[in-house]
Amino acid sequence: MTASQKVSFWYCDKCNRKLDHGELRYNCTICDDFDYCENCATTSNSPHPHKMVPELAYGPAEKKMSRMKGTAALIRAAMTMFCDRHCMGTRDIYKNSYSWITFKTIGDRTKNFGHGLRRLIEPRAYLGICAGNRPEWIITDFACILQSIISVPIYTLFTDREIAYVINNTQISVIVCDQNMLERFVALHSQCPTLRHIICMDPIPDTISQVTEGNDICIHYMGDIEKYGATNLYSYVSTKHEDCLTIIYTSGSSGFPKGAIISQNTFRASFPRRCPSSAPDYIHFSYRPLAWAADRDAIIATFLHGGRTGFSTGDPSRLMEELALVRPSDFPAAPAIWNKLYTEYTTALALVSVNSPPDTIASEEQRLLQQFSKLIPNRCKIITTGGALTSSAVLDFMKRCFTHCSVNESYGITECGGIADNNQFDYDLQYRLESVVDMGYTLDDKPYSRGELLVKTNQMFSGYINNPDETHAAITEDGFFRTGDIVELQTDQSSLPHIRVIDRKKNFFKLSQGQFVSPEYLQTIYIQSPFVEQIYIHGDLLSDSVSAVIVPNQQYAQAFALQHSLTLLNMNNSHPLFHQAILQDLQTIAKKESLRKHEIPSHIIIDFQAFTPENGLLTSSMKPCRHKLATYYADQLKTSNRIEEKLKTIIKTITGQSILSNTGENVFVNTGNDSLSSVRLSRMIENDLGISLPSNILYHPQLNLQQLTNLIQNPSQISSFSKQTIQSQLINDSQLDLNITTTSHKSIASINHPSKIFITGTTGFVGAFVLSELLTTYSSKCQFVCLVRCNNENPFDRIKNNMIFYKIWKDEYKQQILPLKGDLTKFHFDLNDEIYNQLHDDIDMIYHCGANVNFILSYNQLYPANVVGTKEMITFACFNPSTCIPIQYISTISVMSNHLDFNQQISIDNISPNKLVNGYAQSKWVAEKLIQKAIDCGLSVNIYRLGLICADSRTGACNQHDFYTLLFHEIMKIHCYPQSMISYHFDGLPVDFTAKIIVHLSNNNNQDNKYGNIYHLINKNCEIKCEEIIDGMKECGIEIEGIDDNEWKMKMKTTENGELFVGNIFGERNGESNEKMNNDVCGLECPSVDKEYIMKWLDFILNNISKL
Repeated sequence: MTASQKVSFWYCDKCNRKLDHGELRYNCTICDDFDYCENCATTSNSPHPHKMVPELAYGPAEKKMSRMKGTAALIRAAMTMFCDRHCMGTRDIYKNSYSWITFKTIGDRTKNFGHGLRRLIEPRAYLGICAGNRPEWIITDFACILQSIISVPIYTLFTDREIAYVINNTQISVIVCDQNMLERFVALHSQCPTLRHIICMDPIPDTISQVTEGNDICIHYMGDIEKYGATNLYSYVSTKHEDCLTIIYTSGSSGFPKGAIISQNTFRASFPRRCPSSAPDYIHFSYRPLAWAADRDAIIATFLHGGRTGFSTGDPSRLMEELALVRPSDFPAAPAIWNKLYTEYTTALALVSVNSPPDTIASEEQRLLQQFSKLIPNRCKIITTGGALTSSAVLDFMKRCFTHCSVNESYGITECGGIADNNQFDYDLQYRLESVVDMGYTLDDKPYSRGELLVKTNQMFSGYINNPDETHAAITEDGFFRTGDIVELQTDQSSLPHIRVIDRKKNFFKLSQGQFVSPEYLQTIYIQSPFVEQIYIHGDLLSDSVSAVIVPNQQYAQAFALQHSLTLLNMNNSHPLFHQAILQDLQTIAKKESLRKHEIPSHIIIDFQAFTPENGLLTSSMKPCRHKLATYYADQLKTSNRIEEKLKTIIKTITGQSILSNTGENVFVNTGNDSLSSVRLSRMIENDLGISLPSNILYHPQLNLQQLTNLIQNPSQISSFSKQTIQSQLINDSQLDLNITTTSHKSIASINHPSKIFITGTTGFVGAFVLSELLTTYSSKCQFVCLVRCNNENPFDRIKNNMIFYKIWKDEYKQQILPLKGDLTKFHFDLNDEIYNQLHDDIDMIYHCGANVNFILSYNQLYPANVVGTKEMITFACFNPSTCIPIQYISTISVMSNHLDFNQQISIDNISPNKLVNGYAQSKWVAEKLIQKAIDCGLSVNIYRLGLICADSRTGACNQHDFYTLLFHEIMKIHCYPQSMISYHFDGLPVDFTAKIIVHLSNNNNQDNKYGNIYHLINKNCEIKCEEIIDGMKECGIEIEGIDDNEWKMKMKTTENGELFVGNIFGERNGESNEKMNNDVCGLECPSVDKEYIMKWLDFILNNISKL
């Protein structure tokens, strides 16, 4: 049967004749499914009373029974099946109508363009598409799919910075754009090394050369690429199921966009398995940005069903008239559009209701509803809202107004596709909720569970391209996606679960009294006001209630001004009466909606300039762009004076210091070295002001109140301030002049068989065990001079009491220990010249264990003990150049970058300080640099870099100030642990074995290899499992349970040392010991860190540290 013999799906409602396939039908724009044939429409003596529009009639397509494998096969099938149907249309402004092109034309152009592209780009490479909505956008997209080229849609309203980021992040080599974007890409190409070709959908203007200077970028006209492809055919390239098909960049609410990787399987899951031969009249109106998934998917679905798409011109002022021209079968829109219609409706109703009786108001309301209902064409049977929260008031308006339509709420996300329709989960969705304790949402809430929604669908993305951190944060270990949406799960025995999105996890903020606020929720409430066209809710940690930026409804504002005889209203001249009227109306709405006091704006900013994507105050999905709005209105919302006052209160609370505002006084001069106070100070600033400041900034000697206030207001400067203030200081300090000379050392005999050994750090943890091991190893004739810093205490008692605590004291040690009162940080240890000179003459070997081991204090706080102390020790060792004393120097593995090879001896000169994350690592890095300078000058030194040092394998004695000791103590104290802890393990060396290794290596009799070694003391084979720690606590009789991590952190904040653990409590594993140490200690056997070891450790904590 030929096309002319086929009948269509339509008949003439006047003559009742069945219309032929390919024949024009005249469709009524008012009546529902009413058509005339061309003859009746043009010759009838009684014409139809409404406007009729010519459209193409068509019948069933040739059936394709087999299921298509892959999106490309589906697209090619649709091109063939529906070849003579209208496919895509663009508006003819002058004729006020749409011109349509067929599937065949679209198919031919697509295939030709795809072949032409192969001259410029290989399959599996990245091509960017950046243009307004038009057929050429879809032709480019389809061409990429047919040739297995990975398409990267780019939003036209991205900034130049964002566009350059996208191109460089995906290494795009070809851009296809329209004339509006062409100049921007030409200007940007110098910032994008991989960009080689720009293809313009429109003829290239004479002002732009087709080949730019330097020939590093080529500009092509799309029509020329199609001509080339028509005569130079390439084989189609199939895309495998798991291959990336497209990258979709999500707009996000801050920072750079994230590129979601969409595989062939994921993309394909959105569409039918085959092209239906008989389908209803699918008509789509494309006006939303094609760079996002929703409209692009809708066009493809329409295409595969044999339907047609009419493209908007992109002019927002013509949106509703173009909607009336295309008359789609459905109309999805963001809440912003429905909010605008609702605002116009409420404004009109408010204006006609002034001084009117109730009957008149009711009548006018029905008239307005009927009038507004005509905005959605009669052929449109489904309207949808989605993409953000829609208020119940707006939903109610939609249902009352557009009665000829089914009103749907759609809920989906770029990263995982559709989730729910009309609050009911899709049938094949996997989901779960997680409590968000900070916001007050938990699974135990009544009457329904509430929490963050996690989902797994058959449309899941594969991660964010070249962004592992964001990928890891978004996807759980078992493959669920964290939506960031707070939902209420409504269930009962008679129906399937329903969800109600009630909040956004990322968008809430905290006020000064600790109340959490959801701005999106409040914005959906206050949009009910006839005064409000757009609204942005703002708040901060210094405010007792929210503030609001309001764009008034122009019509209502003018009517209000006229009624009250006010002059022209604008942002700079907001009349107090108008200002107060808006505040009162918001308060009335808040009372009706039962909002709490802090949720009612106490301060409003009125601005008649609308928020738009063009000015950056709306995202492409028409949501308020919160970080840009906050920046734009920063001056009006400024709270610098309150920040300064709040900081002064915090500082005085924690440190007892009173800071004056008008001085350059250092903020934290007198805080000392109390690490817990520094943590509390940091946490209090974070809790009260919402900004996390690292300790190296808080304790920088030049930091004053004004600088700190500026950092709170501009947190983006924290990183640069931190780097500027510390990295240059580290480099400068590492280049200190040692002013030493070495000609020879003490005799070999005295070194191998020392009579006196100088040791520091014996009142600490590792130093005490090193002293114990030395006392055990050397003969009773050898004496140990122990430098001890103390005031009125007996230095010997400090050493003895410390060793008693660690269960390593023996009375016979008393004869060999020579306590020496002194201070590492002072010149010549604060000893007089006679004692200092005599000490150098007597000492044969130095064990420098002394250091302030603290991972919280800043570099500047640790500098005296760890840097100055090391410099003083080097000076002492080289005091007499002819009898220099060898040093056994205790360092830390923390000086190593996480990416360096722990198995190798890496000199400190080959380690950059840039990635050192805390003051302890930084201070030891500088100290090691000084040690290396001394080695270069000829001093004999061995360096021992210690990893995690744990309890004594014999007694369980442990460092009472150690992180894990304090953690286990707090867990047993509050009788609960974070559930994530069970899966964690860490590596640690028992302290007694660590001391044994150090002494063993320092006594190495291989004279050729006795000094100049770097040893990494890390447990190579043994893991301490946290699960076994928890089991051990239970065996000790401690009642303990696992709870949600966030809930555990909230509990920890109430404990004495809890601030230490509210961050990420488990870091990365340290790695393995280096080969040098393994070879030199091959005769030593590491004690087992088994259940018995853990029980000794816990028993020591319970009996010597905890007060349960």
